[in-house]
Amino acid sequence: MHQKQQLRIVSTQSLKVFIILFLFLTPYIGFSQESCTQKLESAEELYEKGQINKVVPLLQKCLQTGFSKAEKVRAYKLLTLCHLYYNENQKAAEAMGNLLKVKPEYEITEFDPTEFSNLHETFRTRPLFILGIKAGGGSMDIYDITNYNDLNSLESEGVYTPGLSYSFGVSGETPIIDAVSLVYEAYYHQTGYKYEDLILNYASIEFEEQLTSIEMPLLAQWNILKNDFCPYINAGVSLNFLIAANGTFVRRDRVGDIYREPLTIDLDLLQSRNTFNYGFTAGAGFRWKNFLGRGYLTFDLRYTRYFENLVDSESRADYSEMVYSYFTTDNPLKTQNFQVLIGYKLPIYFARQKRKFK
Repeated sequence: MHQKQQLRIVSTQSLKVFIILFLFLTPYIGFSQESCTQKLESAEELYEKGQINKVVPLLQKCLQTGFSKAEKVRAYKLLTLCHLYYNENQKAAEAMGNLLKVKPEYEITEFDPTEFSNLHETFRTRPLFILGIKAGGGSMDIYDITNYNDLNSLESEGVYTPGLSYSFGVSGETPIIDAVSLVYEAYYHQTGYKYEDLILNYASIEFEEQLTSIEMPLLAQWNILKNDFCPYINAGVSLNFLIAANGTFVRRDRVGDIYREPLTIDLDLLQSRNTFNYGFTAGAGFRWKNFLGRGYLTFDLRYTRYFENLVDSESRADYSEMVYSYFTTDNPLKTQNFQVLIGYKLPIYFARQKRKFK
């Protein structure tokens, strides 16, 4: 009992000491922050008065711990101007590099001195990469169908109904020149279609196929404006690697006005599909800088037209049950895709001097 009372007394005393220290040190912490802010304002006043030799010593200590991000930008700009005044080009370049590390997208204004603007131009200020994610959906369409069913006439091709598609993946962009960039992406893509036909006027056939692939577009992009809201157009090639093709067949035989119990089968059709395809892709969209955080909100409308047949002509008759039980032999066909994509991308900067400042 006596020990518990002693522990309670010690805990109470420790709490009192902590409160006293906190109350004692808080004004000094606030004073330290306020002091750095005041030093920056004093340094700017000294620079305006021409007392430039007093500016640098006033800022050095606060640059390590005392300034906020916005104050660091002002301080490094002031250091750059001071070193330029004394023709200390190497030190001025170091200060400019530090400024751009804090604020990579610093933009020159009409009020900045010419020497400062010229030094800024010697640095890489465009993002090295712009990386992010995209996701969206759309619809697949079928074109260039060649009928290949021995049980049908050449005029009968059945009815193809395009299915919905969706994609999600990663997107990268590398600025090449001011208005042009290279865009490279990789998506997990899934789509499908439905085929219906009436064979020999009594067997109703329905066939649905789901296609899963990895899509890899490579595009040249023209960024039309330099504003935060930047519309763009792009065009290029797209590579498609098919990784799964699953089909479901349903056969309903009609006797008079009555249909018999349907027959159903699921087949893995990948071996009868061309697993590599390529095509032309083009689109338009926009990116909105600083709309959400410091990155880009992106919106794309994308069209892709593939050049190779989906069906491998040499393997389309390999599934005997599909041919003889469901009276279906794959028609050669090509596909095209329409998509809407929404994404978010972050700029990656590497501020460095492209050439020496003279």
